[in-house]
Amino acid sequence: MKNLRFPLVKLPSQTQMSLYLIKEELKSRKLFHALHEVGLDDCYFQPHLDSLILRSVGLDDHTDDTFTIYDTILDKRSKKIEADYDSITKQALKAYHELLNEKKRLASKKKD
Repeated sequence: MKNLRFPLVKLPSQTQMSLYLIKEELKSRKLFHALHEVGLDDCYFQPHLDSLILRSVGLDDHTDDTFTIYDTILDKRSKKIEADYDSITKQALKAYHELLNEKKRLASKKKD
């Protein structure tokens, strides 16, 4: 019973999809970072969900600055996850909010 997860709130399907993609990217980055530390570099099988995530949160402006900020956020959050559902979900939510804040910052910057 402990492993069953029931959401406290119903999130919009777009948000659920974004969070799912972010969680999978965080787990992938954690795994491939560990493989890199033991000497396994440039693995062809590493998934890259970056463009899907950026598109799903509305940050797909294709600039290097946006990608650098995105990459920094996900790297930071992937280093903080533990091998449990709650830890991954918590860091995915934090990354999602940071990305939304970045989207707002970029939108206000364009208005100026």
